[in-house]
Amino acid sequence: MSWTDIGARLGVSKQAARQRFNIPVGVLPFAARPDRRLQACLDRAGEEARTDGAAEIGSQHLLAGLLTDGVAAAILERLGVTAEAIRATSHRLFGPPAGAPADAVPPMSTDVACALDAAAHSAAANATDATAPEVRTENLLAMLALDAGSRARRVLTALDVDIAVIKRELQCHITVNPTRPARWWKRRPQAQHGCSFCGRTVPNVGPLVNGPGVTICAACVALAGEILANRNP
Repeated sequence: MSWTDIGARLGVSKQAARQRFNIPVGVLPFAARPDRRLQACLDRAGEEARTDGAAEIGSQHLLAGLLTDGVAAAILERLGVTAEAIRATSHRLFGPPAGAPADAVPPMSTDVACALDAAAHSAAANATDATAPEVRTENLLAMLALDAGSRARRVLTALDVDIAVIKRELQCHITVNPTRPARWWKRRPQAQHGCSFCGRTVPNVGPLVNGPGVTICAACVALAGEILANRNP
């Protein structure tokens, strides 16, 4: 669909739709910035998705990318997790590659954008000063491993990785608090923020459902169901 069509469906302009949803790979929210190791992991995740012929970068690609460098790579390697095992398990759980490797790195999925958002909040919670936090591989691994609904977590579970061990390992480097982003949103007056998808606020769409670093209104839930129904008739 064109940005004009997407904007029309969401009740916003095409410029607003593009600005909200066209997220470049590796761009983090809230003025956070990835450190050198995390940036290398994000680049690797994009290449994993491209080679896989995937339409989007998924959290399973992020998990494979985290094996590139940093604290997350050291933890995963100690637990016997390899990029090859992640790829094989992902194909078994979610289907084989859709086609030949793409010419360009695909965009991030919504799940990945939310995971990066939550990782940025984790970095902010662990920051010792008021400067823009630097997001590290351990922040992202915490969000992927502790999110029971993520594809990355499903891959880890299928590989018989003990999530409690990952959490204990991470505690040596950061304060692991997977509910922190959700509480951060709840502390703010609900009328001051809107749906993460359409941007409309509570007075216009009613109560919002809060998730880790993301909110959604009933209208967007219905629209998502309609989109998925059309994709899988």
